[in-house]
Amino acid sequence: MIRVQMADFKKRILVVDDDVNILAGLEALLSDQWEVRTAASGRDAITTFSDFSPDIVLLDVTLPDFSGIDLLHQFKMYSETTAVIMMSGIGAIDRVVESMRLGAETFLQKPFEFETLELTLAQVSKMIATQRELIALRRSEGNETERLPGISPEMTQLNDILGQIARAPSPVLVEGESGTGKGVLARLIHNRSPRARAPFVDLNCAGLSKELLESELFGHERGAFTNAMNTKPGLFEIAADGTLFLDEIGEMELTVQARLLKALEEKRFRRVGGIRDLRADFRLIAATNRDLAAEAAAGRFRADLYYRLNVVRIKMPPLRDRLEDLPILVQEILRPLSKEMGRAIPKVSSRAMKKLGSYHWPGNVRELRNVLERALLTLHGEEIHTEDLSMETPGSMAAAGKNGGLPTEEWEIRPLDEVIGQYVAASVKASGGNMRKAARQLQISPSTLYSRLKDADPNLSKT
Repeated sequence: MIRVQMADFKKRILVVDDDVNILAGLEALLSDQWEVRTAASGRDAITTFSDFSPDIVLLDVTLPDFSGIDLLHQFKMYSETTAVIMMSGIGAIDRVVESMRLGAETFLQKPFEFETLELTLAQVSKMIATQRELIALRRSEGNETERLPGISPEMTQLNDILGQIARAPSPVLVEGESGTGKGVLARLIHNRSPRARAPFVDLNCAGLSKELLESELFGHERGAFTNAMNTKPGLFEIAADGTLFLDEIGEMELTVQARLLKALEEKRFRRVGGIRDLRADFRLIAATNRDLAAEAAAGRFRADLYYRLNVVRIKMPPLRDRLEDLPILVQEILRPLSKEMGRAIPKVSSRAMKKLGSYHWPGNVRELRNVLERALLTLHGEEIHTEDLSMETPGSMAAAGKNGGLPTEEWEIRPLDEVIGQYVAASVKASGGNMRKAARQLQISPSTLYSRLKDADPNLSKT
């Protein structure tokens, strides 16, 4: 076995300065001990940072297109373990103080001696090593264990790379049928990202007019249009430093797509009716149940926006393709539902689980939740049986009226008194709560009916 020691790898350093002579000099001096990349502008620095993932950034306070303070903020949002050393000339002490407040490890005043730089880099490297050890310890203690529920190959693979996806600054495109959990995945990516402490804002684009969608995303100035009585901040502002989740982005009107792309590319936008540029520092997660590649080819979706979104692309599988996840999903759904209803989490019989596994699930996980919620609402015992599960299967409507609307073969063998009690309760409900009417239809006396109801629900004896 060939074992590679960590010492065999050079640490990575990114030098950002608009003086090409400084860049060339530092690259020559550092290249023996470091893997060095350079950038002469803020825009180049952002691209290089994303591709290079440096351990340390040497960052000049003043750049031609960006403030070094703004870049520091972005770098710290994207990576919690990258150290930033600010560089400044004489007279920029106020910016140095602000950069230290925003998370810079230290600063160097230009011009500086190479020995001073070497000593600073050694000290910061030790800080990085300690910080990474603490992060690894936190993770081993389970503070970053949020995962998508499931053991299927699809979910296992997605969970394995979820941390990398969350830490990346790139947009994410989530595809899949309705109800597969695209919104759950989006929130999970946000929760595990460096932006987790900032807002998570979501918007469903379906059914919104161009004007309303623009107002929701970009905001508007007072008087921008009729009834715009006050200035309204848009979701771009509300999601500042956080995550913006746009569901059903395939429904977005083409002109709004163009404005969204411009905001993503330039990190700037204007409110509707506004003249001032505002910062657009958010991470975009977009979801769709359409084939956006086909939509772009047909001219119904902007190809340039599709290519910008298609950096990290995730396909959420339909529930019917990962039925081995059903037992886990059932428990994940029943736990919060039972808590909301103030009852113990019920068991699910083996035949009930088999029934769930034999269904096609056109509505995916959302439909599964609805089925389980309906079962809990009418459940009297401590276990969910086949007859408690109501799904729109072929022939189910034809069977209505027989055995309480349930096919005979789906009934499970249980204590007769329990079954009779539940049937009586269902009969009273079908009679609109009229006890006498239900007793007549069941051909029993009202007192017998009430006795059976108490057997089905012991709480009635307390009323």
